[in-house]
Amino acid sequence: RRSSDLSQGERSPAADAAPASPPPTARFVRSVKWISEGEWIKVETHCHTKFSDGAHTIEEVVAKASEHGCDAVAITDHIDRLDREDIPRYLEAIDLARRQFPDLLVLVGLEWNVPPGGGDHHATVLFPDSMADAATLIEFCERFDDYSREERDAALTTQGLNWLEDRAGADGVHAVVSLNHPTRNFSRGEEVYDLFVEVTGPSRMLVGFSGAPGHQAGRVNGAYDGVSSTVDRWDPVVLTGDTWDRLLQSERDVWGALAPCDFHRHGGDEWGDYWPGEFSETWVYVPERSTDGVLRGLKAGTFFASHGGIVREAELSVNAEGLDRPAHPGEAVEVPAGTMFQIRFECRVPTSDLFDDLNRIDEVEIITVDASGARSKLIVPGDGDELVADHEMLAEAGTLAVRVRGRRRIEDA
Repeated sequence: RRSSDLSQGERSPAADAAPASPPPTARFVRSVKWISEGEWIKVETHCHTKFSDGAHTIEEVVAKASEHGCDAVAITDHIDRLDREDIPRYLEAIDLARRQFPDLLVLVGLEWNVPPGGGDHHATVLFPDSMADAATLIEFCERFDDYSREERDAALTTQGLNWLEDRAGADGVHAVVSLNHPTRNFSRGEEVYDLFVEVTGPSRMLVGFSGAPGHQAGRVNGAYDGVSSTVDRWDPVVLTGDTWDRLLQSERDVWGALAPCDFHRHGGDEWGDYWPGEFSETWVYVPERSTDGVLRGLKAGTFFASHGGIVREAELSVNAEGLDRPAHPGEAVEVPAGTMFQIRFECRVPTSDLFDDLNRIDEVEIITVDASGARSKLIVPGDGDELVADHEMLAEAGTLAVRVRGRRRIEDA
């Protein structure tokens, strides 16, 4: 959300004689076309199978995603484990799963070794159907994957993102790229920030990062057993907010509310995880129930993430005089400095969570980010299955981003 100083400067005598202009009011700078006309669907964006280092077939993974309530699931095996002969079979197996589970959207994806990490830095690439062919996937792998490359070249990241951007389908749907487990291999949040700002260049193809990394059932949460660790099951760049807030303040459209399972195998060993949709959830507000609809929603930022099924239909909005409707995530508005605007968070709170335990939300934080940093308004909601949290603010000159997080506190967890 943006607020701009729209106050008038000194007027000349001629201006004094002219009719007074109406005072400025809030207006949309960017809007999402399908707000109020779309639908919420549960999407799993990151799964591995026997085609790389997973323990299960594509059919098994898709079947479990369907069993655990997913509306869409992406198969995203490691690029470096797929050779030219594997990729056609990979696509055939995904197509077979689509026919076996016609009510479930199955997306084609890959896990990309992002240059210049040499295999340490990973991103999920989800392809629209118009790009999901063997020739496209093979060319992307050979030109831009960094796993076995002798010379490390950060410029390949920008080139790879630009290559994907240039190949949008006739309907304008692009691939979607998100950084996985951001600080599992980076030692500092500043490195994640640099990847977005410096390495990606002007490209806007890298839309965000997995704020809640996978491997939630592993012995070490998220498999963060190196230079960093998760905080309350979330990556520090999102939970503490410093890196994400800097990116938002720079007016980059970067979304951190992704909770992929990064599924490899079911169980509680070091790399174990819950089945897709069993614990980690990403809910996307889509214009239509299709693979392209999922990509549009992820690109626009119309989604939220949670663990354990503690919330449904979570909606953040901003309203001010002059807007014909409240603004929602992914949208941007201008609000005249010195006027009030309202922030509202609403969601449904199921009576029980995904494990049939009694459910509640203990607190909600409405977080606003401007040039001076982040400020938090803590709200303790009441009981009931409908949660509403309101916050009112005075608009000041400059860029302001709004985000929200909530939690249910669990003893000894």
